[in-house]
Amino acid sequence: MAGISAPTLSASPLLAEVSVNIVLDPAPPPPRHEIVVERDRPGPDYLWIDGYWDGSPGRYVWVAGRWDRPPHPHGAWVAPHWDRDHDGHYHMTKGEWR
Repeated sequence: MAGISAPTLSASPLLAEVSVNIVLDPAPPPPRHEIVVERDRPGPDYLWIDGYWDGSPGRYVWVAGRWDRPPHPHGAWVAPHWDRDHDGHYHMTKGEWR
């Protein structure tokens, strides 16, 4: 079988372009430090409500702390907070008196 040659196979690399776009919401910044001045308390039944980041992910806006009066004598303030869901998106739970 002289003179017979096997065909030459040329391997060309398979070029594939893969683009993955993962969008994760940026976390809210850490709380700002606020100085609470007791002498500014409007009355003995007022409580200080800490400031917090409001808005939407990537567009956070600081809401300054304030003095507030509970709606009833045993009222407790539940502070607003941000939670991240399983998809990486942040959602805010507003603060409320309970």
